[in-house]
Amino acid sequence: MKEFALTKQYDYYAGHEQELLKKYNGTYLIITDDLMVFSFKDMEEAYIYGLKNFGAGNFLLQKCRQTR
Repeated sequence: MKEFALTKQYDYYAGHEQELLKKYNGTYLIITDDLMVFSFKDMEEAYIYGLKNFGAGNFLLQKCRQTR
């Protein structure tokens, strides 16, 4: 069975959530295939950056916020 394309990026976010919250709380994160993290205040800006630099389907766009 093929792994979902963004599993690695989401697992990275979930595994580093507390660390990311301390640094990026309230922002939108782009997490790339090679697990680089970019932070943006605006979701549209983050999405456009991800598309231009990594291509559709090659990055995770995640709101960094406390979920629990």
